[in-house]
Amino acid sequence: MTVAVRPETSRLLSWAVVVAAALALFSLVAVSPHHPIYDEAWYLDTLQLLSRDGLSVAFLRDFPGAAGPTFTFVFHVADAVFGLAFPWLRFVNVALLAATAVLIGRCLAGTPNAKLSAAMLTVLPTTGVAAGMALTEMPAAFFAVAAIALLVQAFATRHTPAIAFAAIGGVALAAAILGRQNYLLLLPCLALAVRWSDGRPNQPDLVRVAMLAAVTLLIVTPVFVLWGGLVPSRTAWSTTGLAPGNVVRGAGYAGLIVLLLAPEICAPLLRRRAFIALIAFISIPVAMLFVDAFVPMRSTIRALFGHGGMVIVATVASYLVSLAALSFLSCFALHLWRYRDAWLIRFAGTAVVLGLASNAKITHQFSSRYVFIVLPLIVIAVAPAMRIAWHTPIRMTIAASISLAAIASYYFAP
Repeated sequence: MTVAVRPETSRLLSWAVVVAAALALFSLVAVSPHHPIYDEAWYLDTLQLLSRDGLSVAFLRDFPGAAGPTFTFVFHVADAVFGLAFPWLRFVNVALLAATAVLIGRCLAGTPNAKLSAAMLTVLPTTGVAAGMALTEMPAAFFAVAAIALLVQAFATRHTPAIAFAAIGGVALAAAILGRQNYLLLLPCLALAVRWSDGRPNQPDLVRVAMLAAVTLLIVTPVFVLWGGLVPSRTAWSTTGLAPGNVVRGAGYAGLIVLLLAPEICAPLLRRRAFIALIAFISIPVAMLFVDAFVPMRSTIRALFGHGGMVIVATVASYLVSLAALSFLSCFALHLWRYRDAWLIRFAGTAVVLGLASNAKITHQFSSRYVFIVLPLIVIAVAPAMRIAWHTPIRMTIAASISLAAIASYYFAP
């Protein structure tokens, strides 16, 4: 059934959802607990370490968190400038979310619906928790997107300014990597950012990409050498082994988010029923072999449905997330092939796949909020497929409701 709603009306309603969700998030943060909750205390303790040791070898060597020190620097500066206390300290990440959406809009300039696509980041599931708590994902994501935006600017600029943009982009990418090591996988993807003409790589592009990569490595390599690996030595135990089930879970969450963001990507499944049946069948052994019984968004499910609801969800979640993961990866691969000539799409899309694969190294307390690490890249990669339709504001409302319910459950769940 086709609903007769003009695109202009859907666009206005979609922006209304963005504004309403932003006001709701602002209100929730304003009335959130006046003390650290969950992992906030763990990471905020690192500010005292920075105050004691300063930017030194001792600070880096003794850093206690598995994620790097970018969060510590960002919140240290915010504390020094504004003197924020809870709950207002959480607005640092809210501000970074808004800045990240603006940068995505700059990256997508010239793409249809660029601004609305960028704004949709603020309402998608997992965003509420990443932005509404003083945690590490948001600062790292901001710097990752800043690096991409600077690369876009470098490609659009000539001569010395272009090299300067690329060098600053390297600093930003280094900050992203030292905030969440998953972003290290953006480095090999830079090779896909180079444009080609007449069967040859664009030489100025090669120079810009090389500069960005060189500056990044110049900053992060000494830190990794000091740690003796990609994580601080004190927490190296948390990344031992592999957890392939987390790859499936992360891809499944990403697939459900893309269904809300740009369902057009899933169209190939609807046109090929045999393909749907094959994926549904393969999902059974994938779920049995790789995905343990689990409850997605545990805090939200517990708050809404209690223990009984958690049992029911755990029974079916492993299969459904496997189905969503395989469906998403299949459709996403077709999408990337369709836009293989667009350097930003193939770069960001490949980074999404590798970023989701990196979840295999998260062997301790995997959470759906870790998907936020690749969420800005997903928005960039699928933006060309995002269409304004009558159901766009409905999908955005569903997404925002999930996002806000999740952060509310962290704040107020018993």
